Amino acid sequence: MNPLLKLKNNWKWFVINTVGLSVALACIIIVFLFVRKEMSYDRFHSKADQIYRITLNTNTGATSMHPARVAGKWPLEIAKEYPAIEKVVRLIPYRRSMVKINDEIFYSERIFSTDSTFFDVFDFKVLVGNVKQSFTKPYQAFISQSMAMKYFDSVNVIGKEISIIGQQGYESKNYTIEGIMEDFPANSHFHADLLTSGTEFDGQDSWAYTYFLLKKRTNVKDLLSNIQTKWEKENKNAEITPIIYLQNITDIHLKSHKTRELEKNGDIRSLILLISGAFIILLIALVNFLNLSRVQFISRLKCIKVKLINGASKRHIGREMAANSVFVSLMSVIAGCIIAYWIAETIDNHLFTGQTGVVLLISLAFIAFIAILSIVPLYTSEINMNMTLKQKQGKLYTFPLVIQFTLAVITISGTIALNKQMNFINSQHPVSESANMIVLPYNHAGVVRNYDILKAELLKNPSIKEVTSCMEAPGGDINDAFPFEMEGIQTEDKRIINVLATDSGFFEFMRIKPLAGTTQLGYTPSLQWEQNAIELSTRKEMENNDSKRVAELEKSLGNYREKYILNMSALKLIGIDQPEKAIGKRFQLKFPMPYLFPEGEIVGVVPDFHYTNLHHEERPLVIAPRKIFSYNFIIRIAPGQQKEALATLNTVWKKINPGYPIYYEYITDSYRKVYAEEYSQTRVLSLFAIISIILSSLGIFAMASFNMQRKVKEIGIRKVNGAKISEVIVMLNKDFVKWIAISFLIAAPIAYYATNKWLQNFAYKTTLSWWIFALAGLIALTIVLVTVSWQSWKAATRNPVEALRYE
Repeated sequence: MNPLLKLKNNWKWFVINTVGLSVALACIIIVFLFVRKEMSYDRFHSKADQIYRITLNTNTGATSMHPARVAGKWPLEIAKEYPAIEKVVRLIPYRRSMVKINDEIFYSERIFSTDSTFFDVFDFKVLVGNVKQSFTKPYQAFISQSMAMKYFDSVNVIGKEISIIGQQGYESKNYTIEGIMEDFPANSHFHADLLTSGTEFDGQDSWAYTYFLLKKRTNVKDLLSNIQTKWEKENKNAEITPIIYLQNITDIHLKSHKTRELEKNGDIRSLILLISGAFIILLIALVNFLNLSRVQFISRLKCIKVKLINGASKRHIGREMAANSVFVSLMSVIAGCIIAYWIAETIDNHLFTGQTGVVLLISLAFIAFIAILSIVPLYTSEINMNMTLKQKQGKLYTFPLVIQFTLAVITISGTIALNKQMNFINSQHPVSESANMIVLPYNHAGVVRNYDILKAELLKNPSIKEVTSCMEAPGGDINDAFPFEMEGIQTEDKRIINVLATDSGFFEFMRIKPLAGTTQLGYTPSLQWEQNAIELSTRKEMENNDSKRVAELEKSLGNYREKYILNMSALKLIGIDQPEKAIGKRFQLKFPMPYLFPEGEIVGVVPDFHYTNLHHEERPLVIAPRKIFSYNFIIRIAPGQQKEALATLNTVWKKINPGYPIYYEYITDSYRKVYAEEYSQTRVLSLFAIISIILSSLGIFAMASFNMQRKVKEIGIRKVNGAKISEVIVMLNKDFVKWIAISFLIAAPIAYYATNKWLQNFAYKTTLSWWIFALAGLIALTIVLVTVSWQSWKAATRNPVEALRYE
């Protein structure tokens, strides 16, 4: 038969197969390329298998920290001691520094100072400059190609100068450009626009991301064991013995979720979710294709029987069926590649770069697999002499539909559960739903110095209702922790506690009420008082200090007693069961600068208010007012006056902080950035759920049409004998309802297990209520009934005389 004539006679099956297979192929291509990219991170380094990052886990229970960076220069000493360590390189962040190039001033968080071994360890390309002399002299700088083109419009910038002011500094340092780097690859776990030599800022070298280049064939486990054993032996009397970790550079992007990571990493769990979703879509599409192939096979039984009687073999018929499927698969491949390319352009326009061969191989494999699948009905069916299939085999045709809707119910359940969890998270953060709050995150020290003036000026305008400040931005991690003394706590029971510095009005701003005591702190020291406390702490450590200046500083501090606030997790750490029992207790934080946090008392206890993210349990916190550490400003705007408030903010900022760029974001966006990975997972699963529902509906539509055709005679006889339309519809629908019920019983426990595993990513999670799975089943049932009932109604209302005459 002419292929076009076949297509005209079977256009319904062609459209359903093409839509399903093309969408499935697009999902497979996109997911494969994305997973391949995620798995490729840092593998472009020629010595990737030899590069390891060293980190420490403080291993102290509730206040345990495992940052991605380490403090001090002890890794350099380890490198000298163990021959297996060939080189060591450190990345020391300037944090959110201010950069001046010509007349342009901007903030950057991609600036690091590093060692002369940087290009020996990492394979980042240098376009211009002498690599061998890199970072060997003070005030050298290498900049990225994009930075050179953006600010100089050329890569011929050797010898030009750049000024940098560190986040906590007040004076700029000038660096001479000695080299131009090619922009770091997208699949690098860190990206730098500017690298400098040395550590010219005071205290800047206290924290560094540190990497070892190990000799080939080094037994990493033995090396780590030797280092840890010696560490424990030399520090056997220490209160805390951290655990040392060595992590291969290729594992950082997907398997590292430490605090203070250089950049936000990916998540291996996201890849598993993507692969699972693509597999579900592919399986549903293949089930549709297989079922429709069986339908076509059944409709051609007489033709096949004639061919078999005339000597044709099953192999000959199978080749013919496979050939007929090639047109469908070719159309699906063309449409699928177009869809995949369009999606890639939307989410990542580099995803297809250099991947033509891979896409071609996937497409060819897809065509071959579809050809094989098309002959499955022939080789899995036994044809009787009366040219019908055995009844038992006919019933097996419904099994794929059960699998199909099982997968659909799982994706629907997962989508509902994930959305419920994200709504729960948003409800836990203080005022996170407010659209009238903006955050100015991680401001420069020069801006922090003017905070009181900025706050006073802003509050003069009625469009701005409240202003506060905090050490961490909303959703950030509170990682600074120190020992402490507290009245009633034995010396041997001491622990370390995390510290959060805030403005005195922080809790009132956040609408957080105390469980005991008060959060109204009254008088708190000025910024000048804090600076004097820092200077006094420093001078006291000096052997030949200026006694006159020390006396002046001590007098300026007065007899101020600190007002400390604890959260409930801190009470649990200390062992106090009722908030009221902590009020009035003497408290002393053992901060390295003792005069900055003087002895005081507990004045209030607050609940665990979830200002940070909910990936981890709330840390034990002591909160104290300190302006010098409150880098993040938060502003509450009067409802409906965003435009006026932002105009005021920009005007006042330029007046008080000339020369400092301004950056702000809404607090809702601050929290959304923290959970970007989870929101992405939710969107992806929602998309997969929609696709699975559409494809399953197409499959049900096709099978329902076939079912109606097979039962035309039965429907006519029933109507002639007085059957009502409703009775016929029920008769035609009951099998489909039964399949959905079976699918639900299979899917519910699987969906519960999978969503429960995903929720373990959060310390605080929603409950998996029964209604989530019941709603998923109801949605699936509704889709089936709507899809099938329309065709059932058309079949039931058909004139029975015409139906019997047709038969």
